[in-house]
Amino acid sequence: MKLPYDSQKLDRLMEEVGADLILATTNHNVRYLTGGYFYHFHDRFEAMGSGRYIATCGIPRGAPERAFLIGQAGETGQAKDQGLWIPDLILAERQPSESAKDTAAAIKKRGLEKARIAVEGDFLPANSMESLKAELPGASFAEAHSILEELRAIKTQEEIDLIRRITEADSETIQEVFQSASPGATTRDISRAVEEGMTRRGLHFLWVFTCAGNGMLRAPSKKVWETGEVLHIDAGGAENGYLTDVCRMGVRGKPSDLAQELFDACLSTQDAARAATRPGIATSALYDLAVRHLEDTGHGKYSTVTIHGIGMVSHEQPRFVPRNDRELEAGMVLSIETDIRHPEEGYVKIEDTVAVTEGGCEGLGDLGRETFAVVA
Repeated sequence: MKLPYDSQKLDRLMEEVGADLILATTNHNVRYLTGGYFYHFHDRFEAMGSGRYIATCGIPRGAPERAFLIGQAGETGQAKDQGLWIPDLILAERQPSESAKDTAAAIKKRGLEKARIAVEGDFLPANSMESLKAELPGASFAEAHSILEELRAIKTQEEIDLIRRITEADSETIQEVFQSASPGATTRDISRAVEEGMTRRGLHFLWVFTCAGNGMLRAPSKKVWETGEVLHIDAGGAENGYLTDVCRMGVRGKPSDLAQELFDACLSTQDAARAATRPGIATSALYDLAVRHLEDTGHGKYSTVTIHGIGMVSHEQPRFVPRNDRELEAGMVLSIETDIRHPEEGYVKIEDTVAVTEGGCEGLGDLGRETFAVVA
């Protein structure tokens, strides 16, 4: 049986917390474990009747051939079309809020009613957890979040190729919108144009932050992008559950000397962080290096550096916090972002996505990062 995830790694991670069975109930983790399958009807919404749709993927440790997926009536055709590897697809007729009872029945069928079960506690509804405990009084429970996050931490080449493609599409959309924004365009108009551009490129639009001038409002609004103002577009979309997150800068007219100085400080900080990104460097060391570089530009007062892993979740492993000694590994994908919120010029920001390689890192979707998009 060819599995879409590293089964030995999953078994090891489960064994570390003593888990006999793992239950994934989030869109991203179900999609990851199934190799891309998720019921299309609920791809972008979960509310269903009086509750929510909860797909539940259960995998016993060391026995993927006994895996099961609790779904909803109507999924058979899609599962067959996509070649779902899960041996047991259980299509429940009951209300979504009661799906835990179907999960408990599948667990009992496998003789695991007294097992230690890892669940996604931060994402599982309280009534579902209560139902599992009531149906499985002999079971004990552990947290699955760290297991599944660690399982996803190292990306395959196929995953990196997908993230590269969608990040390029994101970057292209942003540059297109800068140039198409007519005089008098509001940040709400710009937001809509980003959504349309992503959709044309096959992405599911997720979010956009637009900030024009020095007002610091990043929510789409009636604010007009005026001549002489800088504008950042920070946008994210998804394909098959994988995310893209890019921020680029534009200016209507010519940037002021100060605006250019702030941009250069952001860009040089990004470049310094990327130059140091390689297997073996501790996440805290990379973060500290970027922060020091930004402070050395003289613009640390209003600035922030954020580095985070990205994949199927916008902030995932590896974590970049002080005193975290975890070392980067080839195959990790990072978002590196530097912003300066200057009271005179506004919100200047650059955000890049990079893949850690054996020799350093590779930029994914770098279009437009090295200069303002100048718009008449």
